[in-house]
Amino acid sequence: MAPADARAAADGASDEGTPAHAPPPRPPPPPRPLSLASALPFWFYLAVTVSLLALLLPRISPSSSSPAPLPPLLHGHLASGSVLKVDPAPGLFAVTSRPAAATGGDSTAPRVLILPGLAAGSFSFRRVLSSLSSRGILAAALDLPGQGLAPAPPAAPAPARTSALREIMDRGIFHAFEHLVQTGEVPYQEEPAAPPALSPHGPAEAAAAVARAVEALGVAPVHLVLHDSSLAAGAAFVSANPGAVRSVTLVDATASLPAFPAAVFDVPVLGKLVLRVPALFRGLVRLCCVRGMGAEEAEAHRAAMRGEGRTHGVIEAWKAMNHSFQLGEWRGSSDELRRLPMMVLWSGSWSDMWIDEGKKVAASLPDAKFVYHSGGRWPQEDASEEISGLIAEFVASSEEQSGGHIE
Repeated sequence: MAPADARAAADGASDEGTPAHAPPPRPPPPPRPLSLASALPFWFYLAVTVSLLALLLPRISPSSSSPAPLPPLLHGHLASGSVLKVDPAPGLFAVTSRPAAATGGDSTAPRVLILPGLAAGSFSFRRVLSSLSSRGILAAALDLPGQGLAPAPPAAPAPARTSALREIMDRGIFHAFEHLVQTGEVPYQEEPAAPPALSPHGPAEAAAAVARAVEALGVAPVHLVLHDSSLAAGAAFVSANPGAVRSVTLVDATASLPAFPAAVFDVPVLGKLVLRVPALFRGLVRLCCVRGMGAEEAEAHRAAMRGEGRTHGVIEAWKAMNHSFQLGEWRGSSDELRRLPMMVLWSGSWSDMWIDEGKKVAASLPDAKFVYHSGGRWPQEDASEEISGLIAEFVASSEEQSGGHIE
């Protein structure tokens, strides 16, 4: 074969198959450097975050200056009530609205005692108290331990030292070392663990405090009104003192689903931020508790929460809630409770989920009077006249059943 023909045959084979000398694969392109345009959003958000923290942290950090004066609304409510120093329970705050003399006086007027729910406080029932008083009822509201305007309970004592530590601190470290060399044992004697201290925020302890407050106020027998999370404490009070109660009214009351989100304030930075910024606190209350709350009322609630130990008290009361409480079982636990007149006032406009919760309460108390109201989960703030009228009407019917009357 001629050289030219051989080159042509080789060229044809190269065209039909793999080339004799294929070029090496191309290396992957190098990574593109981060451009200024793509990095700008990251630095912008970082700068904004740092700036916000720089502005907010001084406000969140505790101040060494004297506490701010109470808002006028809260100051007036504080002046209208008094702190009850009941022993051995922690101090409670009570406010009483007495009917006018023309209605027959305190001796013949029915008595209503209101236990506010978590963080609501007696301040939120100020208009309800006034309205009940105008209807010839002696009405009182009681702040449970550590809530509202009640003084903060004393802190729990520190745990006792162990026997080994006490031995070392009392007789010295050299004595302990000598004992260890001679016997091969640390000078330690097992001691029975001390029982945990009872929380004053628990339902049973709060009920005992309520009983002593009722005795101090001299308002027994009472028509009891339980709002929101005060259900378990109020039920414990009724079970222990059935003769001191003439009727029970539940106002959007559950034992484990409080309206106020205390968990927010258990988050270190977030809780302080919400408590420090009035707009955030007001927005939180309007989101979870009541729609129609003005800035002045919200500021009074915020000032009450900022009192010494009050935020801690709300958090501890939330943690001490009795989630195993069963309303139906409590109602049927004794003949006295089964005969006790009961009414349930429930929000019919808050949410479908809350209406379903009300249906569960109604199913647990089939013999109780059930009424929907137009307010939120704190109806004492946005439907006070409606709530007061329903309570007064129920109290009047209960008085007639028990032989009492309203002058």
